Amino acid sequence: MIRARTQRLVEARVKAGFSQRAFARFVGVSSGYMSQIELGRRNVSPAVAKRICEALGVGFDELFELDVEDRSTARDSA
Repeated sequence: MIRARTQRLVEARVKAGFSQRAFARFVGVSSGYMSQIELGRRNVSPAVAKRICEALGVGFDELFELDVEDRSTARDSA
């Protein structure tokens, strides 16, 4: 899963001069989805993460982090 570093994402968006609604439109997602990403309530698809990074001119690691679950542990406990 890809999780946003929410504070950094909001700061980068604001620094670039975008409102949340305008930025969502610019990267091709709904404003509701962008809001949930910025609040940390939704994970981000690789394609959306890439568009966000490109739009803001920053690297992936600056705005996002991978949350890798240990699936073998999840299977063993089931």
